[in-house]
Amino acid sequence: MKRVFFILICLLTFTNLYSQSPIELEQARMLKDNGEVNAAIDMYKEFIKQYKNNRDLYILISDCFLELGEDKNAESYLKKANKQFPNDYKIKVTLYILYDQTNQKNKKEKLFKNILSSLKANNSDIQSLGNEFISKRRWAEAKAIFLKGRELIFDNTAYSWQLSNIFLQEGDYQNIAKEYLIQLENNPKTLKQIETNILGLITNNQDIAPIIEKEWETCWKKNKNNPYFAQFGVWLYNQTKQYDKSFELAKQIDNKFEEESGATMLSFGEDMLNSNNLDYALKAVNYILKKGKESAFYQRCRALSLSLSYKQFIENPIKSESDFNRLENDFMSFFKEFYFSKETFEIILQMGNFFAFYINKPQEAVDMLEEAINKGFSTNQKGEIKLLLAKIYNRYGDMWQASLYCSQVEKDCKNSYLADEAKLLKALFSFYNNEIPWALSQFKALRSSTTKLIANDAMSYSILIEENIDQDSTYNGLRLFANAEKEIEYNNLSLSKQYLDSINTSYLYHPLFDEVLILRAKISILEKEFEQAKEYLKESLKKYPYELTADDALYILSDIYLNQTKEISLAKETLEKIIIDYPNSIYVIEARKLLSEL
Repeated sequence: MKRVFFILICLLTFTNLYSQSPIELEQARMLKDNGEVNAAIDMYKEFIKQYKNNRDLYILISDCFLELGEDKNAESYLKKANKQFPNDYKIKVTLYILYDQTNQKNKKEKLFKNILSSLKANNSDIQSLGNEFISKRRWAEAKAIFLKGRELIFDNTAYSWQLSNIFLQEGDYQNIAKEYLIQLENNPKTLKQIETNILGLITNNQDIAPIIEKEWETCWKKNKNNPYFAQFGVWLYNQTKQYDKSFELAKQIDNKFEEESGATMLSFGEDMLNSNNLDYALKAVNYILKKGKESAFYQRCRALSLSLSYKQFIENPIKSESDFNRLENDFMSFFKEFYFSKETFEIILQMGNFFAFYINKPQEAVDMLEEAINKGFSTNQKGEIKLLLAKIYNRYGDMWQASLYCSQVEKDCKNSYLADEAKLLKALFSFYNNEIPWALSQFKALRSSTTKLIANDAMSYSILIEENIDQDSTYNGLRLFANAEKEIEYNNLSLSKQYLDSINTSYLYHPLFDEVLILRAKISILEKEFEQAKEYLKESLKKYPYELTADDALYILSDIYLNQTKEISLAKETLEKIIIDYPNSIYVIEARKLLSEL
């Protein structure tokens, strides 16, 4: 009822303003749009006679005159409006733009001087006028208004967000950096937002990073007592891969600001771990652990240290018995000391994965994970635990329990990406367990997922099955391939290779051969056999240049060149080939981004 009453009031107001009926105003607009501009002008003139206090009518009629090329009439009506509404900035801006469009330079400059000189120390007026110019994409004029506004209200930090957006439109990155740092100086809560904005800038153009860095270094000299400036510096050096500088700055923060003791260094270490810079992650861990158990971040640091050990273990292709024993003891020791808490969540997942898939102790993993479900973690965290449990149950043959946990996640986390991940996992289980037609139907349903990675995976598997299902009515080739993928998932690389060998020996030709080469390359990468991986990928590109796997092969090859063998020129060539030869590839955007950074 309230909504209906509000709509009625709006309609009555509209009617009172414009005529006996709002339809008449719409008719005038339609006449103009249909080329009957003179008829529209006649209607607007009648409206103005009746409703002299409505400024929008003057703007509408001036627009009509401009369309007819009658600049003087357009100017006349706007000048009348400006006289009648001297404080209306929309009228002034409209008149200013008319002078600009009609090349009346002197009048334009005189009007803008008048606008500036008449501007009062009123924040609302300054905002309204500046934003009106912004809405017309008049960046220079808007900038002048906000800078004048700063003078009037005696605040050199005011309107910083508006100015930074204007400088962005102008490509003035030095002043963008200045405005962001002004915001940071006066409102530390803006730190994350500023980092997000700058990340967007430097992702699109790496040349911007040195400009921002120089400006920060200048401001840092004047803000040595501001920890947020220092934290921003750590983050900025991380983005530009100057990790030595970042680490040293984190130490300065730790030494200078007691309330920040260890926090920035810990954050640095976690960032290094997430970006796979393990040496620097280790430096951070060792630095914080020296503080002893009294440190406020001791537990988080222990967790970081264990996550680092786990990652090093995973990435090491040659593992001795002592490596297994050491990591198992480390997990047990950590869990005994800290048990279940929010800081141990990632460790719980790593421990469950290690026990189930590396040291063949699935029951211990299941017992720990099922206990964790009832220990106060968030709904999404419980969802992640349940998905790991589903993988374990599937690995050891209990498909019913695996499916049950996936269904629970779908239900409990239906508004989260985890719901689609659970659906994808069920489809993968069907694929791994050789239920090929059923798996295909599930993958097809997931191709419209709002989660890009899941949609891409679902599309890839759909295409894989559809391309091969008609070639082999028994699905034997697909079954062998599915088994190979499954064993990779469960860290049994030697068995995976046996399944792939079976495809090669069982068939003189099979449409899966290109996929086999790609999967062999991935196994070689996991084994740190990068030269062998390159050979598999080159063979795939030579034999199957027109298959859908070709862009996959190129992208994987470029990653090896770029991040493993450091063959930068070859990385560039490979990325360029993706863009030129496969313009519809899902890797094109990433390829362009990587090329811009090289």
